[in-house]
Amino acid sequence: MDGGHLPHQVLRDASLAILPGQIRPRQGTAFVVGWQGTRGIVRSVVPTVPELPGVSLVDDVLWLHAFLRRLTALGFPAPQPLPAFGGNSWTVADGVFWELVSFLPGSAVRWSPRPPVEEIGALLARYHATAEQIRMPGQRPSALPLAQVPGVLLSALDSAVAGHHSTVIRQRAEQLSRRLSEIAPMDREPAVIHGDFTNDNVIASGNPPAATGVIDFALAHIEHPLADIGYALWRSGRPAEYATCLDPVRVRQYVHGYHSVRPLSSDQAAAIPTYMFGRGLQMIAKRVRARRPDIGMLAEVQWISANHQTLTDVIQRAIRR
Repeated sequence: MDGGHLPHQVLRDASLAILPGQIRPRQGTAFVVGWQGTRGIVRSVVPTVPELPGVSLVDDVLWLHAFLRRLTALGFPAPQPLPAFGGNSWTVADGVFWELVSFLPGSAVRWSPRPPVEEIGALLARYHATAEQIRMPGQRPSALPLAQVPGVLLSALDSAVAGHHSTVIRQRAEQLSRRLSEIAPMDREPAVIHGDFTNDNVIASGNPPAATGVIDFALAHIEHPLADIGYALWRSGRPAEYATCLDPVRVRQYVHGYHSVRPLSSDQAAAIPTYMFGRGLQMIAKRVRARRPDIGMLAEVQWISANHQTLTDVIQRAIRR
């Protein structure tokens, strides 16, 4: 089953009512629903690593929902798991796994010029200030921390990607390993990062629009917080949605917004381009690990590698403004 419709069993078991509104997640299917006077989103959950041995979808969602309950209890504007299914915020119907979380009003920022990217960087800083107060008992089961990416690529790449691209990715994996060892002392203590804090997942509301919340924690896991900045800029730092380069102005503005709330040292700022570079390799490694190789993000990896010093200089200027 692909979760393309909402089974009657899900509605019945939780006494849900479908409400007007369209939700188009990148994966699976989602519906706006009402539950005990609260608007929510019921969504089919697509495993991020369906073929990975030892990863239970139930355990993965339980980890995430436990974190989200603690995050929202601290007042951060994020989806809150709703215990509609006999005290659980998830259920299985017709072979499909469904989760239910609260609805955040507003619209995804995406490529709108308002709110400005400084404001989104500032919201990420506020998220980190909240998330660092939460200690999870262990890593999320489906996680692929960046430190493990070179090993995945160097051990499994040749069987998944052939020819010239395999050689290039191997070189970049070795480069990432060296850079991670160089920046290790610069970062803050690990915490639960969002993992995809891009403009697509930031919600804005009001007039003029203000960044008021963040959704889609599908990639949340324990990692160094600076990685969250690099991962966000992988997409939000582009001049346009499908560009394979980054816009130095957007990068500077995003980091400046973050720095205005959660100041960065010069060493910490210098580490961010490595995480931007690593993000693309992490995406390739996830697909290699799931035996579904895709190297479409290699062009941006190459661009970031070639412009590492330029990006470093831009980010250093961002924290001196």
